[in-house]
Amino acid sequence: MGKTQEETMSNPFIPKDAKLHALTRAEEENCFKELKANALEACQVPIKDFVDCSKEHNVTVMFTCRSKLKIMNNCLKERTSEEELDKLKLAKLSNKLKQ
Repeated sequence: MGKTQEETMSNPFIPKDAKLHALTRAEEENCFKELKANALEACQVPIKDFVDCSKEHNVTVMFTCRSKLKIMNNCLKERTSEEELDKLKLAKLSNKLKQ
């Protein structure tokens, strides 16, 4: 008699009665979208400052708005880090496990 598909695909290092939980690809993509939305919301003021500056200084934007660009990028970078993404994923996984 041959092995069933479940028996051939099971991981020998994980007990058969262990329950594994992971996020689906769609759930991970939703975490990434949520991360970006949260960052844009949290950084509204620095983004607006840079956009306003860039509208005022079309040709010289790279020189005159450099500090505002740096502030905006730092704000976005802080809120879109791997650490922040991991926090969101863990929260989603925790909610998934509660269900």
